[in-house]
Amino acid sequence: MKIVLFKNTVESQEFFSFELAKCFSMLGHEIYIYDCSDPISSKKGLDTFASPGDTVFLSFNFNGMINDPLLCEKNGKDPVYLKKTGIPIINIVVDHPYYYHKEFVNIPEKYVQISIDENHAAYMERFFPEINASTVIYLGGTQLIPFESGVYKEGMTIRECSASDLLPFEKRRDDIIFCGNYMRPEYFLKYLKDCDRTVVDFYMELYEEIKAAPDKTLEETAIKKIKAEFGDEADDPYLRDCLENMIFLDLMVRHFFRGKAISSIADAGIKITVYGAGYDELDCRHPENIIKMGNVDSISCLKAIANSRISLNIMPWFKKGGHDRVYNTCLNGALCLSDPSEALKEQFSDMEDIVFFDIGDIDNLGEKVSALLSAPIRIKDIAIRGYENARLHHSWFNRALELEKVMRNSL
Repeated sequence: MKIVLFKNTVESQEFFSFELAKCFSMLGHEIYIYDCSDPISSKKGLDTFASPGDTVFLSFNFNGMINDPLLCEKNGKDPVYLKKTGIPIINIVVDHPYYYHKEFVNIPEKYVQISIDENHAAYMERFFPEINASTVIYLGGTQLIPFESGVYKEGMTIRECSASDLLPFEKRRDDIIFCGNYMRPEYFLKYLKDCDRTVVDFYMELYEEIKAAPDKTLEETAIKKIKAEFGDEADDPYLRDCLENMIFLDLMVRHFFRGKAISSIADAGIKITVYGAGYDELDCRHPENIIKMGNVDSISCLKAIANSRISLNIMPWFKKGGHDRVYNTCLNGALCLSDPSEALKEQFSDMEDIVFFDIGDIDNLGEKVSALLSAPIRIKDIAIRGYENARLHHSWFNRALELEKVMRNSL
């Protein structure tokens, strides 16, 4: 099988693509990397490489389907190359589908959408039933293998790794880290600047209701409120249009809880190292406990995790999905501290190979971290069990095997 992946896209998506490319090569497939920053050369190479009938596009967030001057028409919105050639595209959507309603207008015939959360697949079934989007495959994790000198081995596969390749727990630099950017929730209020007072009040009430029910998805809380407000008028087409306009609320809620988690830990007197932009804007009583490393790429995040004892994850409101931060943490030998999702509770066991915290009790997260750090042998044992679980079940190689079946079925 010939597989086309994409680079010079969003940095994390490019990293995922390169990881999958390595795995697919190991499985005996031919790989072509389409450079989105050089469409002229890439299109020439693609024309030579691709042969309909045994070629598949594998994309993250619509790469190859939108915004390419040679693969698309109608201002980059119509994927004419895929429509003309009949080459299938497997599109892994790593955000909630309500971010992409406009992209669902021009879908080629041989389109398969992969969701990373069961709720996302259910959303597609309800609001876009005409689209093939029932498959759920979670993101994967990547293990880096450090020598004692801190130099990383190249070319080693996950199947050749073991816990003995990890940096020893007692030699790790940081007690706890977090990888991810931060923005003040108020930043997103700019999207309401042209709305009248009634609309603003509705959205702000909804924002408070979402925060007060962190076990529910945004769409659950929003649909309940919209139906209470508008009654029978709120049919599915109406709800679909409303939800498309709530992306800013999703971002507000994510960053609210992200900020609360970091500040709870810092205000408990614990040093937490953060890799990402924006933390100068975070209000907390003890900002001196937040060690700011700035914005970094995926490899730098993995190196940071591999040199930490605990790596914090706050789920991006995925209530039935996983996240690469979880799998990366486990595969690099740190203890993963995360709020749970249904998927994570099926994949891991609390206090056995992961530690869950209650996002509804996030103000006390610092106390939980303090208790964990006071028991270094216990957290080391949990981290090692998490590593063994992820090595067997949650690497990009595991995901490549799942995706390989989907791609074969698409041809």
